[in-house]
Amino acid sequence: MSTRTEHARDLVDVRTGDLFDQPDPYGLVYAVRLADGEAAPSQRGRTWEHLTASGRELRPTG
Repeated sequence: MSTRTEHARDLVDVRTGDLFDQPDPYGLVYAVRLADGEAAPSQRGRTWEHLTASGRELRPTG
């Protein structure tokens, strides 16, 4: 059974290639994997505002 909703989005930082996931609309964004394939160092969710303020430029994958 999947816990992902229809909204669930896979996101990529166009500057670094790091992958993110946003499981709920307007919800927190979670780092999934770094561009080099390593697991993200923190699994803590961040707000969209926090990520953009820290220089992330997230776009949907695909």
